[in-house]
Amino acid sequence: MLTQYRLRHMNPTSSENLPPQCRSLLETLRLSARSLPDGCMVTVGLSGGLDSVVLLHMLVCLREELGLDVHALHVHHGLSRNADEWLSFCTRLCQEWNVPFRSVKVEVKKDGSGIEAAARKARYQAFSDDPSSVIALAHHQDDQIETFMLAAVRGGGIKALAAMPQWRKLNEETQIWRPLLTFSRKELENYAAACNLPNIEDESNADTAFLRNWMRYEALPVWRERIPNFDRHVCANIRSLQTDLAILDEVVDADYQTVCESGRFQVSRWQTFSEARRSRILWRFFKENGIVESSPRKLADFARILLEAETAQWQFGETSVCLYRDFLFILKQSQFADADWIKGKEVRGRLKDILQENGFFLVPHRNGLPESVLEEEGIIRTAGSDDMMNVGFSFKNVKKVLQENHIVPFVRKCWPIITNTDGNCIAIVNLTVSHDFQGFDGFLPVYGKFLRYKWN
Repeated sequence: MLTQYRLRHMNPTSSENLPPQCRSLLETLRLSARSLPDGCMVTVGLSGGLDSVVLLHMLVCLREELGLDVHALHVHHGLSRNADEWLSFCTRLCQEWNVPFRSVKVEVKKDGSGIEAAARKARYQAFSDDPSSVIALAHHQDDQIETFMLAAVRGGGIKALAAMPQWRKLNEETQIWRPLLTFSRKELENYAAACNLPNIEDESNADTAFLRNWMRYEALPVWRERIPNFDRHVCANIRSLQTDLAILDEVVDADYQTVCESGRFQVSRWQTFSEARRSRILWRFFKENGIVESSPRKLADFARILLEAETAQWQFGETSVCLYRDFLFILKQSQFADADWIKGKEVRGRLKDILQENGFFLVPHRNGLPESVLEEEGIIRTAGSDDMMNVGFSFKNVKKVLQENHIVPFVRKCWPIITNTDGNCIAIVNLTVSHDFQGFDGFLPVYGKFLRYKWN
């Protein structure tokens, strides 16, 4: 339902025009915003609800003083019959407040985690795609308490219990900023009333079939009535947990750097840590490599095998993990999605041309391929079981050469070789050139993405 839009609401021109009761809230936000660099682009996640409208109003009041480039982004989930009306409201509001505005329509895909979680995932993907360096979200103290209580009943661990930090990294370029976490919902309501701010109300917010709404309207009022200063105690616990989590992250980061000191995850180093720290290091390994299909059970199985096996391989969605010679290696299928030779297709043409066109480069090599060979027709493909190469005084199976050069097992099957049109192997990429085709001061074909898969 859309709250009546009042055309005579207070336009945010400067903080000096605010009612006295609003200035203390704005001062708190001003102190938090001072860490932002001059000219910083801040995008407010604008749903049109009271909280996000108040946040946008406050930042617009401060934008000239603090030199902020304030924008707004509305995510259209399409879940409500009123969704188009909410978009119109946000568009009109930003026009009146002279705020650059854009909207993103997302498709909410249910993945078994519930409609709220699916909508949140789609929303944060839209935030991640935004060009802004800071995404400002209007979560407040009441939201923080609800998040803590939900984590407690769901068993989310210390990270979940620490609820929402004021700042967190969304991706390499963007940070999430929640400047209203110290404000209660009541304080924001008072601010909106004093400034005569319009807002919309999502009808789903009143539906107690959703666990968060049930917590808000039915469970928490009982706790607050029973326990004096309930909110203050919970917030104190959250602050303490956030401090503990920060310390834990520092320890895990130091442990992970020790394990990966050589540039790769070294299993023998990981094994020297306690069981609890080994578990945390593995979680960091999964996170660093974008492995999202992990679970406590899978993690325990993974750890058990690392303690017992010398060689192993795992598949997590499109990500392969291989244990080989004391190190873990990662292969993501998406990294090589455009490589025809990995798909089992032969790439034919003038060698110099097809190598360059397919992401290979030619490195000067004392016993490499001469220019005359590179000018000839050739083929890029993967090795077959019958492929042989002249290694000096004898011919050797190409797959045996890969094994002797300690190529990680799970990439041997897709390791590229170069042959002539007669099918003779003239080079194994990144490794060597057949003695039958070597030329003094020639070139070795190199495929950069595979350099990490040679153990040394």
